[in-house]
Amino acid sequence: MILAIVEGALLVVGCIFMLLAAVGILRMPDLFTRLQVTSKASVFGMTCIISASALHFYDPAVTTRAIVIIAFVALTMPVATHLLARAGYTTNTPLSPETVVNELAAHYDPTTHTLAGTEPRTRAFELAPGAAVVGKRIAELGLPAGVLIRAIHREGGTVVPRGQTILEAGDRLEVLVEPAELGRVREIFEA
Repeated sequence: MILAIVEGALLVVGCIFMLLAAVGILRMPDLFTRLQVTSKASVFGMTCIISASALHFYDPAVTTRAIVIIAFVALTMPVATHLLARAGYTTNTPLSPETVVNELAAHYDPTTHTLAGTEPRTRAFELAPGAAVVGKRIAELGLPAGVLIRAIHREGGTVVPRGQTILEAGDRLEVLVEPAELGRVREIFEA
């Protein structure tokens, strides 16, 4: 009798959480909030329902399978949710107008689809014929402190950059740049 009450309670609680997950899909304004609501509620709801079935059958084989299923879903759901959210973010899925803070905006590079940390990264820039830096010496560019031109690829060869090296149209620059300076460096080389 008590076992039947526990089973019933687990089923009811599980169904309520699954219902909340379904309502969350309908009520939440964008992909990211929908993922947040559904992943948590559905995992908890599924855990309750499968636990109720394990109690109902009261068989070691069923209980073992139930534990394995619960563990599998509990381990894979956060990863799957993260991957879906990242895919949504990198494909520019719109955020809700109600979203106040987008913490990734300052760190996400849409050209490389990477999150920038604080460590410098190598970026490539090709100088267009009308670029403002063409014909200037590297020392004249006023590069920020966290920027280093590592190499200049020119006409099939590589030039080791020095302060007196004059930039030419068509040069492909390998630039080591700190993430905080990336916007400024783009302005310099792409203007």
